[in-house]
Amino acid sequence: MYFDYERDTKKYYQNDLIASRYHRLYTASKGLRTFPFRFVARREQRIVGTLLGNVVHRHVLDIPAGTGKLADVFARSGSHVVACDVSSNMLEIAKKEYLRINYANVEYAIADAVNLNHFADATFDVVVCLRLLHRVPPGIRCRMLREFSRVAPFALVSYGIDTAYHNLRERVRNKITGCKPVAKCFCSLAEARREIEPFFEIQRESRIARGVSRELVFSLKSRVGTTQQQAAF
Repeated sequence: MYFDYERDTKKYYQNDLIASRYHRLYTASKGLRTFPFRFVARREQRIVGTLLGNVVHRHVLDIPAGTGKLADVFARSGSHVVACDVSSNMLEIAKKEYLRINYANVEYAIADAVNLNHFADATFDVVVCLRLLHRVPPGIRCRMLREFSRVAPFALVSYGIDTAYHNLRERVRNKITGCKPVAKCFCSLAEARREIEPFFEIQRESRIARGVSRELVFSLKSRVGTTQQQAAF
């Protein structure tokens, strides 16, 4: 299925209705339909909080920040956050989330992870990138990873991993609900590792919710500093 990054990712979320619906799915307090989304969101928050504790996290780039799903995590860690997204619609909701929890140590910027030239090298301690790369074709993913490795020595990055189990699960779900298949850019675990390794050392791999989500979070250490040190000798 053909995937267009400009149409299917960047433009798709620049819509108030889509942004509001996305936010409701992950923040609804009850409801069987939204339970898997709430469950996954809580697992993401727990795992990101744990992984942040293993790296310096005074200054964090959250991209895409979405509607502020990780606001509580960053507030608990005391990080200074730069919340970035290609969608101003999503960021407006994120601002409300940070206001709701009364956390002001945050800045906002419209930005595409493909090009972070407005940030200098090593501006941040860590980049957090959840729920983006499964909506990005491989060539563009590599450009994003290169930028992450340049602006921070560490990164927490999630991939959507392609498995026979999840393919079957989605086909059954779509048949029951009548939903049409949606184009995504899932890849195998081996492919994800091959994309990552030119830019980062993989320190840890954490499944979000093995039975209900394809999402796998990689805790990464940038190779940029290592390369520069080697070149100095």
